[in-house]
Amino acid sequence: MITKYLVLIALVFPFLSLADDSAYQSVRDNVFWPQLYNKAYEGLYCGRQFPQGHKITVEHVYPAGWIAAANGCPNRNSCPKDAYRKASSDLHNLWPAEGRYNSSRSNKPFAVIPGNDPRFTDEDPPCDFERTTGADAVVEPRDSVKGEIARSLLYMIWKYQLPDQGMYQLIMEWNFRDPPTDEEKRRYLDAQMLQGNSNPYIEMWM
Repeated sequence: MITKYLVLIALVFPFLSLADDSAYQSVRDNVFWPQLYNKAYEGLYCGRQFPQGHKITVEHVYPAGWIAAANGCPNRNSCPKDAYRKASSDLHNLWPAEGRYNSSRSNKPFAVIPGNDPRFTDEDPPCDFERTTGADAVVEPRDSVKGEIARSLLYMIWKYQLPDQGMYQLIMEWNFRDPPTDEEKRRYLDAQMLQGNSNPYIEMWM
């Protein structure tokens, strides 16, 4: 575990003088895909299966823009702070997601949306991904990943002292209503081994 954690540090810290997302990009290209997702996997929002080696976009469940703002930066591309680089490249917060859903979610908070109205209807079957419109838009993911999303958010809020964006009560409910699956536990143990630290919101279920 120690050796792999040192490798991760070595991949990230050469870029600490840059005021952009190079630390995250390094972890994405050198750790996330070749080590954490080096086998067949499913996307976060829709659960579609993808073969080994097929890369889709990588979602910050706690958005990188929120992390930048919490560190006093105007955006994720202009945040020359070590705290931002460390948080934005944390494996416990990174998940594979199809591009259109990643873009549609952007930095919108999660919530419960009444009814069932998928955002995109040109798919068969449609993905259970809902989003409202307007300045106060929110997103509701499919029920089966609400726990995974909640535990990533709770971890980031705890680990990096980030604001909960008004979601704390909701995501605590999601955490308890949707316990970790065997696959989430496997992913967590792999991320823990690669990065060298735990997520107590998953550990409580182990």
